[in-house]
Formats: sequence, structure tokens, C-alpha cells
Amino acid sequence: MDEEENPGLAGTEIVRYHGGEKCPADDVVAREEPLEVRLNGQPLVYLMRLPGDDAVLAAGFCFSEGLISSREDIELLHHCLEGESPGEVAPGAPGNLVEMRAKLASGAERFDVARVVRTGCGGADLEREIDLAGIEVDSDVRFSPEVVSRVPDLLLEGQEVFRKTGGTHGAGVFDTGGRVLVVKEDVGRHNAVDKVLGYLLLSGESTADKGLILSGRLSYEMVLKGARAGIPLLCSVSAPTALGVEVGRKTGVTLVGFLRNGSFNVYSHPERVGGG
Repeated sequence: MDEEENPGLAGTEIVRYHGGEKCPADDVVAREEPLEVRLNGQPLVYLMRLPGDDAVLAAGFCFSEGLISSREDIELLHHCLEGESPGEVAPGAPGNLVEMRAKLASGAERFDVARVVRTGCGGADLEREIDLAGIEVDSDVRFSPEVVSRVPDLLLEGQEVFRKTGGTHGAGVFDTGGRVLVVKEDVGRHNAVDKVLGYLLLSGESTADKGLILSGRLSYEMVLKGARAGIPLLCSVSAPTALGVEVGRKTGVTLVGFLRNGSFNVYSHPERVGGG
């Protein structure tokens, strides 16, 4: 069964209507479960996520939210197993807790109270003004329009759960030749991006010559995550927001929206696409 092969899938019984007729059927849906991330012994955040890549997600969240600056800041990253106490290594099934110890970057005190991030919600604190100080993407990399045009299809190819359920967002990283390095998916669009950024962080892969393709809109949170990671090009099949465009322009990130059927709009720093 599909759900036995992929931890992100769950079987369910439905009633399907077609041509006015109804019949019972078996179907699959995307799982949505909570993940607790503890940082330096304290609860940091509770994420509603698609199970899988949990340690990568935790690392990516801390990186994209500016809590850590590099892979070298991480002292411990441990996905606790079911029934396991934090810090203890024991056999068993994966659980819903990731423990992390790290040297924190300045500004990490804004997470002094653990928060719940529900599906589709980001980790931003709306009571604080967006701080872009020190965030600048300086890259002279260029992407051809042909490469940019074909990455949505490559993203979809990597979204196994989406193809089966239609219930996830996707994010992927590609290079100037159009090669896709990694695709991650999640029920939350922020989580999908954090999983990709966590992969880049832990693998040591360079970000200065990469593009990021998203299935969701280019909101300021998504653009800020990419800028903090040093990614010069963010693409989406959807639209940007006004604040997302502003963050892109101020941080040096090229934003491409409405990337569909070979056409797209460039909203900031167009010199990185086609060299013009």
C-alpha cells in the first residue's frame, strides 16, 4: 500500500461521485502531524508538518529564521525516536521531537517563547518591524529564460505525495544548467522551503549560484528565508506580494512570479535572468 511505503501518506475511505453516480472507494491523503523542535534544552516551536525529513526541517527552520548562521553553529541535531527521552539514543520508530543544540546568532531572543506554527503559517512576529540589516545577496550568477521556464515541471516530478493526493506544497533547488538538486514537499509551504534550506545547510552545498522554485506565493516571509540563505533567484508558479517584492529589491534577490507554460514575470533584479 502507498501509505506503508511513504510516511507522508495515509489511507482513507471516501464516497466518490462521478456522472451523478456514487460509489465507495479507497483513497490516500497527506498526513499532517505536529513536530516539536527543542533548541538548547528549551521548546522552540511546534510545527504542523508532513512527517519526514524532520531533522532537516528543524535545521532549516533555525537557519531561515536567523537563529543560526551556518552549519558550524550546530553542536547537536537529533531526531528523537518514539518513546525516547531527549538526548537518549534508543531503537524505535521516528517520533515527533527534534532536539538541537547550537550557538545562536544575534537576535535569537525573539524566540524566547515557544510558538505554534500551523499549516500555511510562518514564524514571523508581526509586532516587530522587518529587520533586513546585514541581509544582502551579492551574486552575479545568470539564469537563462529556458532554464527558468522548465523548472516547474521538474518540481512537480519530485512531488510524490502531491501527485498522489494534491495536498502538499513543494520547493526545489536548481542550478544554472537546469539540474534539480533536491525537491521537498510538505503540507505547509514554509516547511517545504525550510526542508530544502536545511538540506543545503547540512550538505554544505553552495547557495550563491542556485535558484529556488516554490509552489506557493512569494510572500515576504518566503523571500526573507531565501535571502537569509543567500539564494539569488526565487521563482514561483504563483504571485508575489507587495512586501515580498520590496524585500526582494532591498536584499538583492531576483523574484520570478507567474511561472507557467513558458512565461513569467520578473519583479526585482532582472539582470540575473538572461543577462539583461
